[in-house]
Amino acid sequence: MALYFSVFLLGSWGFDRYARLKEISASQYALHTLTEIKVLCRNERRGRQAILAAFQRIKELEEKFNYFSPSSELSNINKNAYAAEVKLSPDMHRILEQAVAGSRSTDGAFDITVTPVTRLYGFGTDSRRAPDAPELRQKIQSVGWQNIKLDAEKQTARLLNKDTLLDLGGLAKGYAVDEAVQTLRQHGITDALVNAGGNIYALGLNRGQKWRIGIRRPRAAADSAQIIELNNEACATSGDYEQYFLDASQRRISHIFNPRTGRPANLENGLASVTVIAATAARADLLSTACFVLGEEKSKKIAEKKYFYRN
Repeated sequence: MALYFSVFLLGSWGFDRYARLKEISASQYALHTLTEIKVLCRNERRGRQAILAAFQRIKELEEKFNYFSPSSELSNINKNAYAAEVKLSPDMHRILEQAVAGSRSTDGAFDITVTPVTRLYGFGTDSRRAPDAPELRQKIQSVGWQNIKLDAEKQTARLLNKDTLLDLGGLAKGYAVDEAVQTLRQHGITDALVNAGGNIYALGLNRGQKWRIGIRRPRAAADSAQIIELNNEACATSGDYEQYFLDASQRRISHIFNPRTGRPANLENGLASVTVIAATAARADLLSTACFVLGEEKSKKIAEKKYFYRN
């Protein structure tokens, strides 16, 4: 695991509480994205150890949740949970519980079983295309979070449809960020920023001030549409500007789909991006996807702060 550390000395020689405060950061490609962890502390060694432990925890989760790895725990569920109950690790049981609860609370706008539709459009494969209506109708029959049956007492899962497949891509980054933050806390870190490709948790403060996060303008990567401030909060953004292709009519086909219709959500509601602020990174991750599917009007019932940007 290659980590590249940077250490910056912050503060002045004065006697305020931030004097000699060090900013220690490291980045690694994890969870299919560039993940960065930044901590503020006076002990450089402790900061480095905390970051290493946090990345080790992320790596552990990545190995369990990776849809594309045939040896992952998720792949074992997809292969075997229709035929029989599959025993789950504590992490897998927790994230599946969160996924099912998120589906229930968003009326199915968030759904980790939309995978067959995602693959039909070619996302996660080498070939992307817009399928015809009969193909889509056939694939959508296996979509539905109700096909996931969890047993809390036995810590097992069953899939009730033989064609149902789970993909944790809409939740895994947020869950892993939360676990990384918990690891930092266990190592005595009180101020830090964890960013997994835009899934962010801001722990504590940045030298006494809230962490300032720029929300990207969807069609201008170098431009911030808005600056938000976080303190022991998370934010996540879902958008149509990174994973997409243009169909024969030059329509932008994004990777986020309405689980009910199988259509790209951006074509249904005209949204380019949604950013959600929530108490945990997992919740922000889940709800940014759900709000992108629901659209601005239907998302009003969700209490968290939301920022919508259109084409």
